Amino acid sequence: MELPDAPAHHAKNSSSHRGHGGSRRNAGRKSDTHIKPETVIDYDEARARNESIKADLNTLEFKIKSSEYVARNGVRQASATALASLAQTLRSVPDNLERKLGITPEVAEEVGRQIDAALQDLANEFEIMCGDDE
Repeated sequence: MELPDAPAHHAKNSSSHRGHGGSRRNAGRKSDTHIKPETVIDYDEARARNESIKADLNTLEFKIKSSEYVARNGVRQASATALASLAQTLRSVPDNLERKLGITPEVAEEVGRQIDAALQDLANEFEIMCGDDE
């Protein structure tokens, strides 16, 4: 079965159907007095917020990859290790002073109490700095 030829106005090479042609409602540049509908304004604001958030996330990702920002957990672990080492060294000071300088046991105990108090203050400061998000 053969289909009839298409009418002339449907021909592929017809000059009247090039492009989109013709006048279309709301087409063209808007006048200076044109006011955008509220839904368009809301959409534009939401899109601007979204683009801003994407830019912030890209900046954050770059800073993490370039090692400008580091993982909080890694800093905590490294700090805890360094503080434990410092505490161990400081707690040996009273015994070393007693043995090497011949200070009395009472003085050595007081030095130990002062060191323990300083270490406790330091631990409190680190707790405040790290917050309660563990």
